[in-house]
Amino acid sequence: MKAKINRFAIFFFISVLMISCASEENLSSENAIQFFSITKASVIKEFSIKDNSITGIVESTFELNDINLKVLIPEGATISPDPATIKSINGPLVFVVTAQNGETKSYTVDIKREPSIDNFILELNINTPNLLLKGDIDSQTGIITKRLPESNDLKNLNVELKLSKYATITPDPKTIKDYSSPVSFTVKSESGAEKVYEVKLQHMDAYISRSCSEANSWKWFGGDDRPNAPDILPYDRNVGTGQIVIVDKNLVPSSFSIHLSDGFSYYTTKQHYNLPVTLKLIIKDEKRNTLAQTTTEVSGQFYGGFIPFDLQKLNLYLEAGKVYSFYWYLVDGEKLGIEAGSSANRFDGSGFCFNSGYSGQSRISINTTLEDLENSHVWFEHEWHFNIELEGKE
Repeated sequence: MKAKINRFAIFFFISVLMISCASEENLSSENAIQFFSITKASVIKEFSIKDNSITGIVESTFELNDINLKVLIPEGATISPDPATIKSINGPLVFVVTAQNGETKSYTVDIKREPSIDNFILELNINTPNLLLKGDIDSQTGIITKRLPESNDLKNLNVELKLSKYATITPDPKTIKDYSSPVSFTVKSESGAEKVYEVKLQHMDAYISRSCSEANSWKWFGGDDRPNAPDILPYDRNVGTGQIVIVDKNLVPSSFSIHLSDGFSYYTTKQHYNLPVTLKLIIKDEKRNTLAQTTTEVSGQFYGGFIPFDLQKLNLYLEAGKVYSFYWYLVDGEKLGIEAGSSANRFDGSGFCFNSGYSGQSRISINTTLEDLENSHVWFEHEWHFNIELEGKE
């Protein structure tokens, strides 16, 4: 009996050994990388495989970070490191592919980005106490210009430059404060190409004055003392005026004037008020942010003409081509009950004097105020072009 058991055990051992040897003989020895690509966003770059290396150069704009690798290997083989863990290529990489039978093969991946040839100054920003000003860059000549308000010291400016990626600049802009005379910078690309820029900053010292004085229409301005006006109580409403202002060159305004056809008086008696009154001016930018507010006093002996608002202390800077809204009204006009006429041109035209106007009306009885410039029931666009004057330096 024991002999039979021993013969069976020997037979079983030999069978297992033979099967194991046969299995090892059938294991694949394939350990080649069959396909290699890099994907960044929606762009896919494929690379050829030669012997034990994968090489290539990508465009300078194809950054080798935030990438995904796709590597195909034979079925049953393994690769180390796992390509899914590689998100950037900063130098040569080595991948080891292991076949089913344990044989290994190493691949060196050496993919580089082409050096950038860009050597541009993209932005020149001047940080002043009140403004952030951008220089005007002529990429053809390399000349950068800007005219600054006279309140800024050209010998002590905070200037920041933005360059093409990978580019360098000399001298270091952080070390330059004096721009009272032209300053030259050399920008070198990653590839070594150089470009010279010259920064020329000047003061806004050219005085200008623009006047819109052609009048053929007059709009109610101020309070209202009429006891029998339709739907209006006496001493209840106040009517304001506004005008869009667009300048063709950057401007530091010093004075803004509005025109009234006559002095303030009571409508019912035609009696002149003969006492000083206060007008208020509010200025908003194209994003409807309030830039400034100021007032001016009008003499009791005023009988019509332009009324100036002094803007010199408001540090205003009007950019060319942008929309600015100027609104003005009689302070306490409801209670005073006196009125005048806003002069306007109702004909079509183009340029500074032919932008849209505004009209506003507040009522004590419904608790509205001309300060509420965003209330469409208080202020609305008016088709006339109101007479204004603007002075300043550009």
